[in-house]
Amino acid sequence: MEIHEPIDQKKKLNVIAIADDSEFGISALCHGGMMAAVFHASLTVITRFGFTLEEGKRGANADKVMQNIQQLLAHDIETLLLTDYFFPETLYRYAEETNTMMFVIGVDNAKSNGLFNQRKAINFIKPSRVPVLTVGRKLPDKEMFQHVLLPVDIERQAKEKALWASYFSRFYGATIHVLHPQYKDAGLKKQVSDNITFVERLYHNLEVEYCIEEVETHGKDMDIFALEYAPTVNASISVMMMTQFFSPAVLFTGRKEKKIIGNALDFPVLCINPRDDLYVLCT
Repeated sequence: MEIHEPIDQKKKLNVIAIADDSEFGISALCHGGMMAAVFHASLTVITRFGFTLEEGKRGANADKVMQNIQQLLAHDIETLLLTDYFFPETLYRYAEETNTMMFVIGVDNAKSNGLFNQRKAINFIKPSRVPVLTVGRKLPDKEMFQHVLLPVDIERQAKEKALWASYFSRFYGATIHVLHPQYKDAGLKKQVSDNITFVERLYHNLEVEYCIEEVETHGKDMDIFALEYAPTVNASISVMMMTQFFSPAVLFTGRKEKKIIGNALDFPVLCINPRDDLYVLCT
């Protein structure tokens, strides 16, 4: 893992991994360690979390989690293990106080073998001003995050996604693969072209390594298509904006988040909320 010099920060960054001793919790722990290494951050591990007090009482075995920290985190990372019980609201406040740049959670797409199923994951992500990395049970390897997917379509949220994707290049030297769909309609083609132009201008100014790739999605949502496209460029993470407003069609097709968060491929997705006070790094 080649780590670049950190972007100047007024206060050291922190990554919070919400982890129990399940395979999903261990995966969240390990991905959290990787993120802390990439972003020159400390790692805080939360072992007792839930939306109700009853869930918190079933908290993780802290000793087992500590064993996993010692065995699975190969980097010399400043790590804090907390055994206090956190509700979402208290954890959001703690994140603000500790300059936390990211949450990491393991999501079970079938049952709830860990702390999060898809419903709980979405409920946790939606109020957060801090991006949330969702992972499956697959553990990270040392070559992860060298290729990052940035799906871009006609939505006017390219700025937030592009900025967060850029950090992987600026801290870690990753290549950002900017994917955009083919459109026949002139109006749609103009909208996606404007978004791509913005990304190119931003990345040129930030000296980010990137490539633009026009793809045929066969009518699929870009974020869903990105999961399938990932092996083509050896990508190991995709950046997604959460849906802000739902159209009536969602009643029939379902929310795209339910097809992406906790996906069957165990593919990591960085979920970002469309909000005015979104957390960004000081650069």
